[in-house]
Parts: sequence; C-alpha cells; structure tokens
Amino acid sequence: MKPLSASDLTTLQQTLLITLRGKALESQFADSVLEDRFAADAIEKVDFDFQQIPLTHEAIVAMAVRAKVLDVWTSQFLNQHPQANVIHLGCGLDSRLFRVDPKPETAWWEIDFPEVIQLRRQIYPPRSGCTLIGASMLEDAWLQQIPQDRPTLIVAEGVLAYLDAEQVQQIFRSMVAYFESGELAFDAYNSWGVWWLNQLPIMRNSKEQLHWRLDHPRLLEQSVPGLRLQEENTDGIAQQAARVGWWMRTAFLTSRWIPPLRRMGQLLRFDFG
Repeated sequence: MKPLSASDLTTLQQTLLITLRGKALESQFADSVLEDRFAADAIEKVDFDFQQIPLTHEAIVAMAVRAKVLDVWTSQFLNQHPQANVIHLGCGLDSRLFRVDPKPETAWWEIDFPEVIQLRRQIYPPRSGCTLIGASMLEDAWLQQIPQDRPTLIVAEGVLAYLDAEQVQQIFRSMVAYFESGELAFDAYNSWGVWWLNQLPIMRNSKEQLHWRLDHPRLLEQSVPGLRLQEENTDGIAQQAARVGWWMRTAFLTSRWIPPLRRMGQLLRFDFG
C-alpha cells in the first residue's frame, strides 16, 4: 500500500494536525503538564509543513490542559475497571494510549476515518490490546466488534464540536444503548465558545468550522436518556494560569462570575447504565 501523507487527508481530517502540533510544542516547555514526547516524535514522522499551523502560547497551554484532564479521567476509570473497554473516538494522531499506558487486560479501541487510521499505523507502533478501526464515528456497524458487557469509557477530544447537535446526540444514544455500563468524557463549548473559536486565525486557515454548541451540560441528559452528569470541569486552565498572559488570566477570573463565559469551554464526564 502506498504510504499516506498528511496532504492526502481532507481539510476536516487535517485538523488533527493542530492538536498534534500543540501537544508537541507544549512537551518542550520546562513546565510541561502533558510531557507528550510521543507527539514530539510523531511530528518528525509526518510529511507536513507544520509551520502552516501558527499557535499562540495560550492555545498550546489550553490544548495540553484539556488533554491532561481527559487523561486523568481515563486513568481513574481504568483504576476502577482495569478490564474495561476504552473507545477513543476521533483518535487522530493523539498518543493518549501511550500516555495513559493501560494494563494488558484493558481493551483499547482507536476509531477514526480509514485514511487517518492508515496514517496512524505509519506513525505509531502496534500495541498489544489496542485495535485500530477505520470507520466514521457516525456509523455504528463498527460497534459490533466491541464486547458489550465490559465497563466502557468513550473519550473524545477536539472532535465532537465539528459535528452538529443531532449527530452528537445520535452517537451518544448508540453508545448508551449498546453498552451495559460506562462513561463518556469529552470537551464541549457553548454558543459563545463556538463563535469565538471560529473567529481565530487557526480555524479560518483550516477552512473548517465548529458547529455543536452545548450551553448547559444538563441539556444532554434530556436529549440522551440514560446519561447522568458526573463532573463538569471549567477550571482546567486555572491549574496553569501562571503560564498564560495577563489578559488570559484576567478573562479567566472574570468568567467565574458570568455563566455564559464560564462555559465557553467545558470538560464533561457522564456515566450511564
């Protein structure tokens, strides 16, 4: 099979390069929170001019903190359920599998478009217990490959906002209906957050837009019966506030008192079953 390069991906698929570069750059910081050496190594193997992806210091820090929170939630779930499924939706070239380093009895599933999975196979070595599935997350035929009776964590980072509300809800309904029990962990943005992110040069350059808005996490409990909100983290950036500029710190402190601003970016954890 002919080797795949990043230029062979669609503009939507190429958005995975934004987070990959952000994590690789953050790993070079002396006070790195993610320490993602795997992303730094992957950058060297991808045939792409990453200088086309300009990232501010604040964006780099925000992506690393977001990933770190999701990593921690994944590890917490696996500490309770070592024989679980972990389904990494829209995995891209993210190295969560290697950062979390699950035990051999964990069944880990990487899900993304076939072209992305082909590129991923070229970048990362195979790992026992991890299965790569090339399929759209909007289809559900691939679910039949995964055991239903294991506790299951579905984790998605930087991907759901590219879909519309009905698509996200359908994905969640399929998961809740198929698996006996589990959790969902993901990032979301309210209407203000989606509008603001879509104005950034990095999004304009990508030629893609974010669509899904979640103005309050409890709304998902209404649209996806069976989901129960367990944790809402809008404070992730507080853990690294000293690493960003004064205007970001000021905006963060101000947002604590204004709910629409506080939920511009959310990390959410639901359970079901």
